[in-house]
Amino acid sequence: MKTNNIIAGLMIVATCMACQSKKEEANKESSEEFELSDKVRKELVLAPAVLENISSELQLTGKLAPFEEKQVKVSPLVDGVIEKISVTLGDYVKKGQTMAIIHSSEVADVENQIVGAKSDFLTAQKNLQVQQDLYKSGLASEKDIIIAQNDLLKAEGTLRRANEISGIYGVKNSFYTVKAPIDGYIVDVNRNISEKMAYREGDIGPFFSVADLSTVQVIANVYESDIAKIKDGYKALIRLVAYPDRVFEGKVDKINNVLDPQTRTMQVRINLANPQKLLKPEMFAKVTISYADNQKIVSIPSESIIFDKDRNFVIVYKNSKEVEARRVQVAKVLGNKTFVFNGLKEGERVIIKNQLMIYNALNN
Repeated sequence: MKTNNIIAGLMIVATCMACQSKKEEANKESSEEFELSDKVRKELVLAPAVLENISSELQLTGKLAPFEEKQVKVSPLVDGVIEKISVTLGDYVKKGQTMAIIHSSEVADVENQIVGAKSDFLTAQKNLQVQQDLYKSGLASEKDIIIAQNDLLKAEGTLRRANEISGIYGVKNSFYTVKAPIDGYIVDVNRNISEKMAYREGDIGPFFSVADLSTVQVIANVYESDIAKIKDGYKALIRLVAYPDRVFEGKVDKINNVLDPQTRTMQVRINLANPQKLLKPEMFAKVTISYADNQKIVSIPSESIIFDKDRNFVIVYKNSKEVEARRVQVAKVLGNKTFVFNGLKEGERVIIKNQLMIYNALNN
């Protein structure tokens, strides 16, 4: 009885092995018979499997700010009374445009200096002419002419300096004009200033901030535990609430070396070109920074992945007759790049167009 059972078992195993062998032969024949058509082959788009450091992403929050190197704080140079404020927050100004007018006694002194310098210059000029006439008559020496010429040069220098100061202050009838130093937008106005208000220059602080917004920067906060993951030059993708369908690309330009003691975060700066002036200071930003780990792993385009029955596959292409649907184990997906643990070797090529159609054909 026991012998009969063993014989029966062996017969079942033999039958199963024969079935498996026939199945493998059928699959082999099917694989050998498979060949891509000329049309499909011409439309193929291939991508190589690349061995590289696996990338990771760091998610940060921040806000937009004017570019530091293109922002100027405008302060009054004298004490006085604000007669008129000509600009408001958000206005665009040209270099030299009037922003405010100040009535100041200090400016009146500048005007008096100009009047005195002009008078001294005319006197010195006339004295030189007199000395030259006397020299022709033999009543003055060359030394007298040289002294008169030096006096004229001194008077001319004093007048020139007085005029330069007047130009800086924008002096006219005891009024001082605050002018825009650059082309740009008014991004900040001192809340403590108002028309007809007296002030002291050292106490009031800057009246305005003017910024050229053709370039802006994102100030993002990095937690202490993530500081080692960020370096200058790392790529950063910025998404804004105002433009949910757009992604702005920049690079880490500056890393502060000081932590905020309250939040335990460090700030990093990311510069962004802003030719269309879409980006405004104080906009909230979500920042994604890519950084590389030390582990190397094979990467392929994410579009090459086929998901079927809870598993991931790719179509590996050698030639029109050697096309294989191969299972891969996905390690990480970062946008248009997928890293895989196994299933692919560096240099093998995968199909990234019409791969699903080919996958279905291989499995029929």
